[in-house]
Amino acid sequence: MKRKNRRNCGNKTRSLIRHIKIQYRLLAVFLLISLLPTICIGMYAYRVYTRAINSKISESALQTVRSLNTNMTIELEKFQDYCATLSVADAVQNSLQQTSAGQDISRDMVLSIRDLSVNIPFQSIYLKNLRIVSLDGTPIYDRGYDGIPYEKSEQLLAVIDKTAPKDSLQFIHTYRSQDKLVLGRKLYSATLGGEPVGYIMVYINEALFEKKIFADVTFGPESNIMLVDEHGSILSSQDRSLLGKNIADTELFGELEANIALGKHTFNINENGKSDVVIAMYNNNFGCYLVANIPGSYITKEAESINTALFWIAAALILLSLILTFIVYVSIVSPIRNIVAACNITSDEDLNVHIIDPNKDELGFLSRTIDQMVDEIQLLMDRRQADQVRRRELELEALQYQINPHFLFNTLNSFQWLAVINDVPVVAEGISSLSALLRSTIMKTDEFVPLSEELENLSNYFTVQKIRYGNSFDVCYEIDSKTKSQLLPRFVLQPLAENAIIHGTENMPESIMITVSSTLDGHGNMVIEIRDNGCGFSVFPGTRGKERFSGIGVNNVVERLHICYGTDDRLQISSQPGKGTICRITIPLLDQKENE
Repeated sequence: MKRKNRRNCGNKTRSLIRHIKIQYRLLAVFLLISLLPTICIGMYAYRVYTRAINSKISESALQTVRSLNTNMTIELEKFQDYCATLSVADAVQNSLQQTSAGQDISRDMVLSIRDLSVNIPFQSIYLKNLRIVSLDGTPIYDRGYDGIPYEKSEQLLAVIDKTAPKDSLQFIHTYRSQDKLVLGRKLYSATLGGEPVGYIMVYINEALFEKKIFADVTFGPESNIMLVDEHGSILSSQDRSLLGKNIADTELFGELEANIALGKHTFNINENGKSDVVIAMYNNNFGCYLVANIPGSYITKEAESINTALFWIAAALILLSLILTFIVYVSIVSPIRNIVAACNITSDEDLNVHIIDPNKDELGFLSRTIDQMVDEIQLLMDRRQADQVRRRELELEALQYQINPHFLFNTLNSFQWLAVINDVPVVAEGISSLSALLRSTIMKTDEFVPLSEELENLSNYFTVQKIRYGNSFDVCYEIDSKTKSQLLPRFVLQPLAENAIIHGTENMPESIMITVSSTLDGHGNMVIEIRDNGCGFSVFPGTRGKERFSGIGVNNVVERLHICYGTDDRLQISSQPGKGTICRITIPLLDQKENE
């Protein structure tokens, strides 16, 4: 039973494969044999190399960030030492205590602090300002090099209070549009039991980081190194557009806090569709993060170069496999194509062409069998050709019973000349117009015509109607020359003109004026109006006037406009009793070239 099931399964598989052409089967086998192993090996190598290179680069980047953190700490500690020396100096302590006691700031206080700040052996081009402030915010000493708004000064003091007794590091933008870092410290009395007496703030030029600490350190294009405080404010950055911005609400800062809390210094982040590696260190001395953002492309660059080499090796192997497959492919597919070509011969081709394959394999036997079948089909085709000749004869006989339009036009021309000879110009003109109308209707099959041609047909129609209605109406044309080449559906104006004649002249004691006008509305449309000053009619609320004209002609116009342009509001009819009727058609602009 199991053997029978296996046999049935094998038969189903073979049957399924036989539904696919042989050339496609060979191509599929080629792809599986040559491409699949190469792709699998390449993907595996890409993962292994990427992980290894990622690990090495991440370790190297982490060491670099640690060195930067150490250098930053060394540089900032110089300013801390400067603050510490000033904090315990008698001149500063006495000045702050006297101010706390309510005494005024004397000139001697300021001069003594100035002399002290100059005499301390600390010289740095990045030290830009020194401010000593009492507890109530009153400035005791300010070098006056540059300043900031009062509100920003209050914010600096508030942050210093929060971080005390530790020093704070904050970013400011001064009046002179310069970027500064403020190292702030809360001062305590050395003689009054350690009570707070004021603040000292050292203004450091942000260029210290740009040109010294972060200089010549990069992790590839689009990488960035920045210093961020605990509140998400960017104190310094290689990307100068980020200075002073706050990233507390970004995914980067959230991941930064979470990973540092877990003791992790390296993590990945996806932002703006890019995968970046982030290296971060937390500086306890100043309460800030040193962050390096490395683009993922920088890490995968080496792996991509290895993959390129693998690609060319794979291409060479694929080419070799393709050559071998092509040799076998031609030996099988070439006779099959000859057989298929013979089987695709139609009744209009020469069936005397044979495959003539003398080979003794299965394909040769099949070719000879097909040649025999072709001979039999040739006999059937001869019989079919004879039947087709008889069918054409019957069709010609049927065509002889159809009316020849030229006979009609020749007859109308004869009547026209007869009217001219007998001096009946009205009849002659009417027959000429009727002949032109019939020729345009019967002989021409274009769906769209230029407005100029439609107006010519309309003029012929008015001429014919003049014979019936006499002088009961006159026609006036107000045509914008720019609209003459614009296209519109054939014979959409004649039914409206017919209604203007029939309904406009009804019960009118005198002749009416029918005006045909065309304009461009400036919105990509051509507006055509047929208006008369005839009897008119009442338009009921909620209708568009077309209910009054319920004949076949107007309905035909509405349907044709709907089919051509897809909306129902292309024809608008308005009327008032005793004042006449206006039929307005709105046609989208389409000239002859666009129609072609």
